[in-house]
Amino acid sequence: MAEVSSPPPLADPGSQERWQQLQRLRRGVQPLQPWIDALCSGELEPAADLLAALWARLDRVALRCLLASPAAAQVEPWLMAGRLELPALAGRPELERIWLEPLLQRQAEAASAPAAASGEADAWLRLLGHVRASAAAERLRCRLSAALEQGATPAALIALAPLLPLLGQQRECRDLSLLLRCAQQPGPSPWRRAALEGLAVGLGAWPQEPLLQGLLPLCRDLDTALAAAAVDLLARLPQAQRPLRRLLAESLDPAVRRRLQRRLRLTPLVLLVHGRSGGAIPAELLALAAELQERRGTPVLLQALTAEAPSPDPQFWSLAARAGGFSLVPLLLLPGGHVRHDLPAIAAAWRRCPQATGLRLRRLPFLGAWPAWQAALAAVLRRAAAAADAPPRWLHHPLEGPLAARFLAHLAAVLPGAGHAAPYTAAPADLRAQLPAPAVLLPLTLAANRLSESLLASAPPGSAPGSAAVVVLPPLLEIPAVRHTLIAALEQLP
Repeated sequence: MAEVSSPPPLADPGSQERWQQLQRLRRGVQPLQPWIDALCSGELEPAADLLAALWARLDRVALRCLLASPAAAQVEPWLMAGRLELPALAGRPELERIWLEPLLQRQAEAASAPAAASGEADAWLRLLGHVRASAAAERLRCRLSAALEQGATPAALIALAPLLPLLGQQRECRDLSLLLRCAQQPGPSPWRRAALEGLAVGLGAWPQEPLLQGLLPLCRDLDTALAAAAVDLLARLPQAQRPLRRLLAESLDPAVRRRLQRRLRLTPLVLLVHGRSGGAIPAELLALAAELQERRGTPVLLQALTAEAPSPDPQFWSLAARAGGFSLVPLLLLPGGHVRHDLPAIAAAWRRCPQATGLRLRRLPFLGAWPAWQAALAAVLRRAAAAADAPPRWLHHPLEGPLAARFLAHLAAVLPGAGHAAPYTAAPADLRAQLPAPAVLLPLTLAANRLSESLLASAPPGSAPGSAAVVVLPPLLEIPAVRHTLIAALEQLP
């Protein structure tokens, strides 16, 4: 048999000369067999960079020879080379033909060795896991399931954690439940975070609804880093924006809330309000906008009907561009002239802004038409009437036209008690003459105005139940339940 020549000596690790030698070997400039023979005989150390240079040139015969030789006595150089080379070859049919069976056999041999060698078997499994094949997925699945069923120690779970992303990389639907179980159940943080990474790696393979439902509890986890990573992953799902907005209403760690706000594509808001003479905006509305901006993490502007539109700063337009638009929210309670005439004109003016070119202006219905808002008012009126043992009444600004008549008829069906028209200039004495006593009055106004102030001054709240007094409820934003409803609804807007 012809004698096989030895390979040329390798230069020192890290040198330019060695790198050039290995590049020639990788490109096939040098013959392969002398290197295989030297590695199998133990003449040459199986350095990671050498194995990486040989990786794509190995056939099954050469690979089996190497894995059965002293060159495979230490798995670490193979792992280091595999991390570099296997991802680049993943998905190529020849990879499975060449690497799968030899690696399955080598890992099985290590697994059948004495218990002291179990760490070696897991290391070979880490290399095998880079090959996408059903047989590799089954090995990973069995090893991880056995660790859970046998109650592995935290240290053992941490050692096995690198297998979890590899299981996700196999992209087999059946592994979703195992990865979720590993992420959700109590355990060491590296183990749970590796399971979440496995979910991220195989993201496109999992059924979306079970994945979404599995990720939501993780967003509330006490492990802040895990919860933040779960928010990031959830945000990548096509139907996740609505569940993410619901999460904003929950009590979250501040760091997780900030991450959530960054992942939500929330539009800046322009809140259209009545305002007072001269364009002044009541303090209740200013406080509402400030709190809402803090909770949404995006600009919230107030525009009074009695003043010029505000001039947004560059950040407003920058965030609007990122979200694809901005929203105009009329905090108006009745379909009067402001809603029918002023609102369309204001929306048109915003669309004409040069910075708004290409952006979508989302114009919401006026607040008084929101079902959740109407339900909150009805609940407040019922509670107040029961506490005062008096019939409820609600006061609204006078309206004209068929649309207004239909809306008021709808409110009368939703709100308890009767509605009464009361202009801002109405005298409290005149109203008392028109309304029977006792009664609980709810003026439909967000913030204090002339009518609510005069009513409260003439009939302060706190009268004894069953008395003949008229109890006047404060403006709506001063009623905690109503304010909470409004904040929650505005916070969850897209």
